[in-house]
Amino acid sequence: MLIKKFAELSRYAVLPVLLIGLVGLSLVMRGSAFAKAFPYYHTFVLYFAMITLERVYTYSRGVSQKHMIWRDLISTAVETFVAGGIMAAMVLPVLHYFPNTFLGRRFLFGLSDQLGPLWVQILVVLLFASFFSYWVHRLEHTNEFLWKLHGYHHSVTSLQISNVLVSNPFEWALRNVMGGLLLGIVGFNPIAIVIAGGLNIYGDFSHCGSDLKGGWLNYIFNTPEVHRWHHSVEFPDDKKFRYGCNYGVGVSFWDILFGTFYLPKDEKGQVMAPLSLGHPSGYADEPNYLKILLGARAFPSIERFFERKKDDLSSMPAE
Repeated sequence: MLIKKFAELSRYAVLPVLLIGLVGLSLVMRGSAFAKAFPYYHTFVLYFAMITLERVYTYSRGVSQKHMIWRDLISTAVETFVAGGIMAAMVLPVLHYFPNTFLGRRFLFGLSDQLGPLWVQILVVLLFASFFSYWVHRLEHTNEFLWKLHGYHHSVTSLQISNVLVSNPFEWALRNVMGGLLLGIVGFNPIAIVIAGGLNIYGDFSHCGSDLKGGWLNYIFNTPEVHRWHHSVEFPDDKKFRYGCNYGVGVSFWDILFGTFYLPKDEKGQVMAPLSLGHPSGYADEPNYLKILLGARAFPSIERFFERKKDDLSSMPAE
């Protein structure tokens, strides 16, 4: 009985403990030789922790994603190592041009030491970046073109850390990279931007495929319990949720503030889970990463090309 009680309570304790541990690790390792030699160590530690939790706290409604592993690995590599860099190379020169040309100085407002102490900048960056991501994410659900690109992410039938980065690179970078680029141009300390990014790890935690409980953290961070409703096949039966709910990428308080938060509970006060996850329009989970990369659903000519290739292969005589 005591062991069962402890196991249940641990479901509530895991997420805050991991949050504190990973943020502490980022602060301790900042500027170290190891961090410089292995700059993506934080991501590997996070993924290893999430995969372990998915095996320990098994989610009863989880759906196997083993057949999608190569798509997931390719997408993770592209978003982690390529998409952000390409977005910066394309956007930063444009963003630099206007303050340099019209204001005659490098930064829009001033140097980083003119924008307050580091801890203040971290807080401001965290709030602004999450605010920016919330509205871009919400736009991706209401704009038809962006939804066709973002819809690839919503086709996954089970939330797991392996598919957290299964997205079209353009819409992913628009939501997760652009805010940081804008803040860098404004003049915020790059260290503040990096630390704030580390504090926003609940954007990845939200895709943990384990049966963890958020408790009161559900109303601050985008926990798995909250994010599963964002991926539900059926949106809540309410006009304000006609495009979806729980748009916050790392936090949920913007959803609460703007009326898009949804987390139903049963008569015992326990958080309810959606019956199934997937694309509301019925699109199947896309195994071909090339289609996701090129955004075939958003471009009819590209989609027709893939359909022709599929027809040609199916018409070939069997040997």
